[in-house]
Amino acid sequence: MTRGLMKTASGIAIAAAAGLFASSAMAADLGIGGNCCADLEERVAELEATTARKGNRVVSLTVYGRITEGILWHDDDDGYREGKLTVRDDGASPTMFGFRGEAQIRPDLTAGYNIEFGVSADAGTAAAGSQGGSGDWISIRHNYVYLDSQTFGRISLGQTSQVTDGLYEINLANTVIVPGDLNEGGSVLNPVLTTPWVYNFDGERRQGVYYRTPSFAGFMLSAGYSHESRSVASTEVSPFEANDYWEVALRYAGEFNGVRIAAGIGYRHEDYRWNAPVPYQDDEADVWLGSGSIMHMPTGLFVSGGLAQADFDASGKQTGFWVMAGIEKNFFGPGTTTLFGEYSEHNYNDVAEAAFQTGDGSFWGLGVVQRIDAAATDLFLKYRNVEVNDADPDAVDSANIVIGGMRIQF
Repeated sequence: MTRGLMKTASGIAIAAAAGLFASSAMAADLGIGGNCCADLEERVAELEATTARKGNRVVSLTVYGRITEGILWHDDDDGYREGKLTVRDDGASPTMFGFRGEAQIRPDLTAGYNIEFGVSADAGTAAAGSQGGSGDWISIRHNYVYLDSQTFGRISLGQTSQVTDGLYEINLANTVIVPGDLNEGGSVLNPVLTTPWVYNFDGERRQGVYYRTPSFAGFMLSAGYSHESRSVASTEVSPFEANDYWEVALRYAGEFNGVRIAAGIGYRHEDYRWNAPVPYQDDEADVWLGSGSIMHMPTGLFVSGGLAQADFDASGKQTGFWVMAGIEKNFFGPGTTTLFGEYSEHNYNDVAEAAFQTGDGSFWGLGVVQRIDAAATDLFLKYRNVEVNDADPDAVDSANIVIGGMRIQF
């Protein structure tokens, strides 16, 4: 018995000594020394200082964004840096970052938020009046809160997308391009070439209240009311900022036998109050718009298109359409390759031409996008030929635009 106790005691002593030696060796290897706790607390403080914090234990926080840069070339004689390479932000997929989060109230009801900023050092891709004297600008894209019920749908309040935003641009393929909109040229082209696309049929991001139903068999119905935001740049044109927008939209998404489908149609009523020396002071518009996209998943073949009309009481009618087709498939291994061609037109009647001092415009283009899945990165190269018939039917202006670059998402 005594011998057994002595053996046990010896074993414990040896284990303790080994543990002490191992701890001392580990401390020496880590460079902790005798002040381990103080150094550890300092390291934790450094990590906390470089980590996005949730703010509290019940509301989540997700940081996301993208950076898109490109090199543009064009041959517009009256444009900015004609015939020269220009490094610029890409207006088709602008650089931005944001924060969003959500908290669960009960199993079928959540509350959430989203705040998102657009960032650019290029006045050529900035919205009118948003850039400072140097051309650098930061804009608020989204700033809203919402309640989301699995049974009753979602209601959002604040600055966010109108329910018709994106309804003219539905496209299942990864083209790094906004179809039907001349955004690659931005303000680098002369106004004759860009004015036909000044009025964009698609919805925008505005202050408002928006509602959408849950998805039923792939269908989702939404409605919204919004108005113009107060801004210093626009007070000289519309000091009361009285423009109002009422809208409704229906979207569908589904997949059958390897064929993926996305489509939408909508209506928007716009009330304007102008305070400028133009042929009209008050105006209203009824806007109908829609688009759709089909992709055969086994082959990657896709076709997309959109159609829209804006009928202004005082300033005429505008119509537009676009079509796009191509193939998207992983040919090489790192990610999908998208090859596509496109065509688009914006047309005006005589009243609109007199009011907006523009003619009809069209463009056709080609593009290729290589996805690199391991880095969430897209490499792209796009070409567009733009042609505009000025108010004088015999006067035609045209230009070629090439832009290539890279987009990385996080």
